[in-house]
Amino acid sequence: MTKQQYGYPTLSKILLWICFSQTAAFERQLHRWKKINSSIRLHDSLSSFYDDFEDVPMPSSSSKSDQDWLDSLKRRHESIERVAIQPSSSSAQYLQNWKSANCESTVRLALDDWIRRMAVENYPLAVCGSASGHIYLADLEQGQELDCIRDVHSAQLHEDDSLYTTTFQNAIRDLYGRYDGGGVIALAIKGDIIASAGREGGVHIARITGEEEDIYKGSRGGTARQTKLSLIREGFLRGLKNTSDSIVTSLAFDVSGTLWVGGYDGRLMGYDAEEMDGNNQPVLLRQKYPMFETKLNSPILSLSINDDIGCGVGCTREGGIFIFSTDDGQVLATWKPVGKRDEFFRTAIIVQNDPDPESVWSVVCGGSEGSVFQRSLNVDALSRSVSDAAPFRDMIENTTHELPSKLRPNHQGVVLAMASPYPGLLVTGAQDGNVRVWDCSSRNTSPVEAVEEEVAEANYDDTGVSSHNLPRCLYAMTGYKVWLGSIFAGKKKLVSDGADNTIIVHSFDGEEDLLLRDDDEEGGFAYE
Repeated sequence: MTKQQYGYPTLSKILLWICFSQTAAFERQLHRWKKINSSIRLHDSLSSFYDDFEDVPMPSSSSKSDQDWLDSLKRRHESIERVAIQPSSSSAQYLQNWKSANCESTVRLALDDWIRRMAVENYPLAVCGSASGHIYLADLEQGQELDCIRDVHSAQLHEDDSLYTTTFQNAIRDLYGRYDGGGVIALAIKGDIIASAGREGGVHIARITGEEEDIYKGSRGGTARQTKLSLIREGFLRGLKNTSDSIVTSLAFDVSGTLWVGGYDGRLMGYDAEEMDGNNQPVLLRQKYPMFETKLNSPILSLSINDDIGCGVGCTREGGIFIFSTDDGQVLATWKPVGKRDEFFRTAIIVQNDPDPESVWSVVCGGSEGSVFQRSLNVDALSRSVSDAAPFRDMIENTTHELPSKLRPNHQGVVLAMASPYPGLLVTGAQDGNVRVWDCSSRNTSPVEAVEEEVAEANYDDTGVSSHNLPRCLYAMTGYKVWLGSIFAGKKKLVSDGADNTIIVHSFDGEEDLLLRDDDEEGGFAYE
């Protein structure tokens, strides 16, 4: 999996660059496009955006003016965006399967170790962090463990260990509550780079490598060549001390390859995981300092990235929810939902409520007592960026229909994981053993409970029906255990841990034999 740089852009791409360089969203996408190498799949909307212009004929000297040409390109781009959001018939069927719980659930992997964290970028490849501190690479299609790096992280810390500090005890309590299963705390994958964090502090980097090998095929002794994947250790991030007083609680990559690190010390850091040195080694291993660093006023407990609008969301122990820009790590907005006095928020995600260009975007967060809240964001439809002046829709003057709301029913345990496979769908997982699927389309008609009493009075009409419609629970998948910590949702698959030493896959494609090894968006796992 060697990394290659892109060559010079075609003339049509240069014209496109000129046409849209004035918009912040396009500049952000162009910057990311330059960084992403050919070994990592481009974000689907970005690759389609460029590829569609390859066959556009160039203007001749006798044709219309340059401005007319650029205006024509712009109109063409807008029409592509409108077409791109229309779901295909197969996509619509998968969405219907999701909404009606039409799926087949199977155990796709079983290890000789307890699975505590899991990360998936492109199905069927998955990375698992275990209770013993090992890192596993697995093929969920074949149900095979491909490789394992042992003892990357500490399984447990004990009272006689020098790392067993008050900070460590507080961090583990906030992350796991009464159910500390040991081992790996956080895990993330981007292309061939794997980042993991454990209770000893710091971040470990591993890489996926591949080499071809001959395999016997058929009764006549024929052979075929296939690529065998394996893991190699790269070491710990030099810029982070490996001490329990600097525990890393969360890891997430964005589309440009920046590794975002959330620490219990309240630091949000961004490292460039794309750049390689002359020996094809990640440069981030030698970086003393991150590219970006923002200090929060409270321990960070989770991070999630939404590349579509160029921002991430995180939870802090005391400060509630914060939204930050993936361009520079600066905080755009904060929000402390109203809940139980002793409840804090453990996980959050940004979701798109509908597939149309002017769709409402929302931040959804889950708490330590099982509460789930949602608040609509003020996202510009053209630039796809959160407003600096009024980041939430209820902050817009004369707006009362997008107020924060509490979703029902509550989970009965800490909400630890969230995902969104489609615009309008939300998946939540908690320590109550349930994974719930919610309809979060703005078109649903289920009433919801407003956050505060004074908000409720303004938010409900005489019939008691909410004047704005927010997620309603469609169904729950039960049978998980309190160890559930990771869920990943694609167009066709829901992948989850939380079942001891196994990975569970729920298939919504209707045909379990048609596994997701396609290269396009509809066939691939397409987790974003």
